[in-house]
Amino acid sequence: MDIIIAGEAGFCFGVKRAIESAMETAQDSNTPVYTLGPIIHNPQVVKKLEEKGVKAIDSLDEITEGTVIIRSHGVSPAVIKAAREKGLHVVDATCPFVKKAQKEAKNLVDEGYQTIIFGDPDHPEVKGICGSTGGKAYIVNDIKDLHSLELSNKIGFVAQTTKSPESFRDLISAVIERSKELKVYNTICNTTESRQESARKLAKNVDVMFVIGGYNSANTKRLAEICLETGTPTYHIETAAEINKQWLENKEKIGITAGASTPEWLIKEVIEAMSEEKKDLQIDENITEEGVIDGAEAAENTVEVNNESPIEEDNNLNEEIDYSIADLKKGQIVTGTVSQIKEDGVYVDVNYKTDGFIPLRELSYKDINDPNEVVKLNEEINVVVLTLEDSEGNMILSKKRADFEKAWERILEAYDNNEIIEAEVTKVVKGGLVADVGLRGFIPASHVDIGFVENLDEYVGKTLRLKVIEVERDKNNVVLSAKEVLEEEKEKEKEKTLASLEAGQTLKGKITKLVDFGAFVDLGGIEGLLHISEMSWGRIAHPSELFEEGQEIEVKVLSVDKEEERISLGYKQLLPDPWQEFISKHDQGDVISGTITKIVDFGAFVEVAEGVEGLIHISQLSHRHVKTPDEVVSEGEEVQVKILNIDKEQKRVGLSIKELQEKPVVKAPVKTEEPKEEESTGGVTIRELVGDISLIQKKNKNS
Repeated sequence: MDIIIAGEAGFCFGVKRAIESAMETAQDSNTPVYTLGPIIHNPQVVKKLEEKGVKAIDSLDEITEGTVIIRSHGVSPAVIKAAREKGLHVVDATCPFVKKAQKEAKNLVDEGYQTIIFGDPDHPEVKGICGSTGGKAYIVNDIKDLHSLELSNKIGFVAQTTKSPESFRDLISAVIERSKELKVYNTICNTTESRQESARKLAKNVDVMFVIGGYNSANTKRLAEICLETGTPTYHIETAAEINKQWLENKEKIGITAGASTPEWLIKEVIEAMSEEKKDLQIDENITEEGVIDGAEAAENTVEVNNESPIEEDNNLNEEIDYSIADLKKGQIVTGTVSQIKEDGVYVDVNYKTDGFIPLRELSYKDINDPNEVVKLNEEINVVVLTLEDSEGNMILSKKRADFEKAWERILEAYDNNEIIEAEVTKVVKGGLVADVGLRGFIPASHVDIGFVENLDEYVGKTLRLKVIEVERDKNNVVLSAKEVLEEEKEKEKEKTLASLEAGQTLKGKITKLVDFGAFVDLGGIEGLLHISEMSWGRIAHPSELFEEGQEIEVKVLSVDKEEERISLGYKQLLPDPWQEFISKHDQGDVISGTITKIVDFGAFVEVAEGVEGLIHISQLSHRHVKTPDEVVSEGEEVQVKILNIDKEQKRVGLSIKELQEKPVVKAPVKTEEPKEEESTGGVTIRELVGDISLIQKKNKNS
């Protein structure tokens, strides 16, 4: 009889994380510890946690003090808020993948999408996802449920993390033609998919399948369904005691898989019960370069246990969940103490029968020549067990792979919680920058700063504050953004500045941009407009005559529209008013000099002092009739003028050139009579005979 275990079976990352969190909390807490609902859908594990002092409750109303652990399924934000308002200490053990589903569902609702959650409406994970949207999402468990919904033109989808990818695709296909805009977040855990695929492949190649896990576990029930769909007899059991010997009759190959909430010791119990004799179970896990079990790869490699090799008695099979370091296995992350530092590596005490050894290449993902660059003697570090015994009997460890896993935990946590992280930029690559976040992080060029960055090389070696905007765990892809951090900070600064702004204030700001009509000034996260007319008391052609971009200046707030976020600024208001000086020195009737600054149809403007202009009306340009002012004056010409009037309220000065000119004498016109036509005397006129009388008179006078 061959017993074959699926390559991906038992505790998933999220479940293991939740249980470890519960165990650590129970050990460290001096107050009662509770889980809101069973921490996982496995009564055996729940029972053992109760023995450790961790009690499951159904409602916060049942407790008044202590610590409450949020299980891997997660809850709505309202539940966590209520717990904290009661004064309870909250330990959030929600699976990061569930957190992501909650986040994406909320984003869809906030963006105005009709949000649909694909999942079991009674499942706690789905309730938590729906709760994160404020109850605004719709839950469908299959295509039939869609018929009861009046679908909008703008639809968004997320899925319960343990749902079948095939079913999710079918659901999307049923909607895609009915929606003008469709946004889908694939929130199905990749571990779930690989676990299901591994079970499917195994079921096709065995005589009978056993699926181990709680009857209330959705992912375990789905595994049983998948195996049964292959045509292979399949049995869903919780414990070894449920096995019927008749199920094993005439079966040569027995397949075993387990749900994500099934501990390893339960799997071992089942294998032991199936064996006629107790045989040694050797599980050869596959370690990837990153130091974790690769589900897709493991699915191709099942582990066989046959009845020809003896199994040693394992006295711990029925004992409590044991996370002690003494029970090491390949791929496990443990904490150890640096005991020796050698040129070629480091020895670490991990509380095993021998110290483990970290080769130089496994100390850091960076190129190093000296182990002292990375670790110190007696320092506690996390390591991954690569092998318990190599060909020379040494236990080989890896620090870089443990760091890699820790880095991923940190990245996922930062992504789920929208946290800011710091990282050093290591190099420039095509399209952006690479940052060291314990693994390779990519910053697109468009996310380096708020504006366009011309020279990315300037950022190498700098430490930036970043947001994780995209993660693909299976592809080791992390996308970061400094722009989002800067924009958020700017928005907060803007809100603060805007709230404090009042007309009449004098503030310091930085000129961000010069335009033909003025300058934009950053007052602290928000910009105000300094119009060209408010820059100087005098006339200027362009703001660049006075200012330059990047210059810090002092300005006065003229007006604030907080709703429209419009701010008008002044600069000349902080300068001495030349008008006051002018009227203190001059009065009506004074003769002063000035420069023609502008010619218009109705006259010419004259600058009579810096920042003070007067008008010469066209009627005051000359005593003679003037059709256009440029007949008399031209721009830039220096002229003397007489002050006709000063309007102090309107700040206007009337000027005249005409008043300084001598008034021309007007002579009366001489009236002359036309000589009468001389009579003809024989065809000869008197003029012809005598000549022009006026000429004769002139000759006489001259003589």
